Amino acid sequence: MSSPAGESGLAAASMAVLDQWWDPGIDLLVDPAWSPTERRARVRETCWYALGLLARGGSEDTVRAVRAIDAVLDHQLDQPGTPWHGTWLRWPDEPTPVEGARAFRDYDPNWREFIGCTLVQLLVEREHHLPAELVARMEHALDLAVAGTLARGVDPRYSNIALMAGFLMHAVGRRRRDRECDAHGLELMGQVLEAFQARGAFEEYNSPTYYGIDLYALALWRRYGGDTSTVQRAGAVELALWRDVADHYHAGLRNLAGPYDRSYGMDLDAYASGTGLWLWQALGRGDAPFPDISGPFEHFWDLALAPSVAVLGVPDLPSQVRAALRSFPGPRTLVQPIDGRRVASTVLDVNVMVGAEHLGGDRGGLGDQFHPLTAHWRLGTGVGWLRLVSELTIDVAASSAGRDTAEVRLRWPAGGSFAFQVRVDGLDGGSVTAQRWWLPGLAVAVTGTAALERVESAPDGTWWLHYRTPSDADGGAGLMLQWSRQGEAR
Repeated sequence: MSSPAGESGLAAASMAVLDQWWDPGIDLLVDPAWSPTERRARVRETCWYALGLLARGGSEDTVRAVRAIDAVLDHQLDQPGTPWHGTWLRWPDEPTPVEGARAFRDYDPNWREFIGCTLVQLLVEREHHLPAELVARMEHALDLAVAGTLARGVDPRYSNIALMAGFLMHAVGRRRRDRECDAHGLELMGQVLEAFQARGAFEEYNSPTYYGIDLYALALWRRYGGDTSTVQRAGAVELALWRDVADHYHAGLRNLAGPYDRSYGMDLDAYASGTGLWLWQALGRGDAPFPDISGPFEHFWDLALAPSVAVLGVPDLPSQVRAALRSFPGPRTLVQPIDGRRVASTVLDVNVMVGAEHLGGDRGGLGDQFHPLTAHWRLGTGVGWLRLVSELTIDVAASSAGRDTAEVRLRWPAGGSFAFQVRVDGLDGGSVTAQRWWLPGLAVAVTGTAALERVESAPDGTWWLHYRTPSDADGGAGLMLQWSRQGEAR
């Protein structure tokens, strides 16, 4: 296995930061003082931290880990017959759900899978370091979590959670010698793997955050799975997913090309992502896209997954995959059917990359996580980026139009509005017109029926380019994006 925990530096670096977030008064991790929102104690992240403590194995680490696990178990919900049975509170002061509670607003059903899988990993790796009474509590918690997971019936298309749910039922079934539970896990896992193998992609496609969880769950199967056939199939999908990451990764721009089905940011060097953690484990800190963790960074709580990534390790990657992750291999265009109606098209060139998704129907319910059009381009330092933001169903396709140039085509139904969010230092709102955007490092020619309504800056340093479409006919637009050295666009 490549990139053992001691070589990448991920475990030691992440634990040094997580240690600072530990609150001995409540035995949980608490958001750092620089958190941009209300500071909270975090239950799931504390469980991940406990694994890191036991893996590090210092003189006080086991004592702290036992306290952390105890505190996590205190916040599990034991309410049979409810949709939240067996899951955990996200933070200790979160109100207990009541009748009418809505998933993901009032509680998170996925904490069953996240914390349940971590408890399994703790038991497999470090059970002999834990008090017997704590092990018994953990086993009871796993029983509750599995009961809730079975009742929930995770959709196999919800890949990151389905992969974990399948592993959780399989692992607990094996541990308890419960063949029915094991069979449920293997069946769900088989459905997820079959769908990927049929299309070469998860329906939850190209997500910098959730690809990291997919890789985590597949690694759980690789390391701890007990069914040889399923483990072999999972291993093949794990390597296929690494190849997909390598295909979309631009080592020069230090980012994955879009489109992103679910993402919490646009620059991997600015926010903590699951994929960024895996690249750190695979490549080492210097070559990995990840923010400086010594100071404030976005989506900081996902850093707590790092000890689990370090323990699981990266599989033996093909040489061409590892090479593509370290150095940009050259311009390419990717076209990937996703689910029979959705098609992703991606252009990667030396200094610019563009991702687009043809939806073929509604793709609602993902809020601001869905980015059907993305672009990144090289600046003097770092990258600029833009993305499409819309409640309309807009079909987008991208193709290469020459060196460092991409053509994008958008189609939408009649009536409605959309916007492009742009992040690039030095942008002047006056340099954006209806037919031409002069962005630092990127020139964009615009054609089509939509009207530019306004250009405005936002407090987060981004700019918003607002468009409105005609109400009397379906329409479309074309964008021609051409990279230029800063200062040469005008």
